[in-house]
Amino acid sequence: METTKNFPEALDKWLVKASEVARSELTTNNGQKYVKIIQDGSAFCFIDKATGDVLKAASWSAPAKHARGNIYSEKGLGVDRYGAHYIR
Repeated sequence: METTKNFPEALDKWLVKASEVARSELTTNNGQKYVKIIQDGSAFCFIDKATGDVLKAASWSAPAKHARGNIYSEKGLGVDRYGAHYIR
């Protein structure tokens, strides 16, 4: 896993891949603790700045608990066309 020093670069790479999966443009809203990922005016997911964890949106302004993926991970994006994955 990479360090948070590469967070902006890792986020940019993740956004390109996630935009392809979502089949639409994703934009960001930089908050104090999280980066909100927005798709067509809705909260798509949140990214924890400290860890790079991908979190499902519980509401427009808050993430749900438990990571669905990580922007540093090579295993997967943690999102599909509709947002962060559900926990199975």
